Amino acid sequence: MKSPNEASAFSSWNGSELQLMEQRTRIVVGIGNPRTRLRVNVLLSTIPEYHVRYMSSDEDEISSVIDEADLIIGTGIIAREGVLNRKPVIIVGDYGFGGLVTPNTFRKHYNNSFRGKINGVRDEYFSLERLEGEIKRAFCLTFQELQMMSNQTITFLNI
Repeated sequence: MKSPNEASAFSSWNGSELQLMEQRTRIVVGIGNPRTRLRVNVLLSTIPEYHVRYMSSDEDEISSVIDEADLIIGTGIIAREGVLNRKPVIIVGDYGFGGLVTPNTFRKHYNNSFRGKINGVRDEYFSLERLEGEIKRAFCLTFQELQMMSNQTITFLNI
């Protein structure tokens, strides 16, 4: 998995010329709370290497948008879909900053419906530095860890 500030490069043919194109890290943000969304936007807008897409849980193409993402920051259905699709997920919700979903925290986040910090308070403050640290940690998760959490979600949902 690429690091958060690392751009991917790929090539394509334009007629008889080979073009090298750069692709920025794609982050999907699915946060309904306007105050929390603004705090996340403040950080992400300062990092030009990120391509950020904001979406809501009632959009039709959640699966396709998440499938194209490198990282999910959000809550509820969008976070669960991110885990199902083997994407790193950072929980930031109405009930505070839950942090990165890891194999050690997965079950607690799942049981909390990916709503935020476990036992968090509505509109709880979180620092932008902490979010930035979790973004960096997210790209250290292995494919096996992401696959394991996806499999557990499938088992819990009985899909």
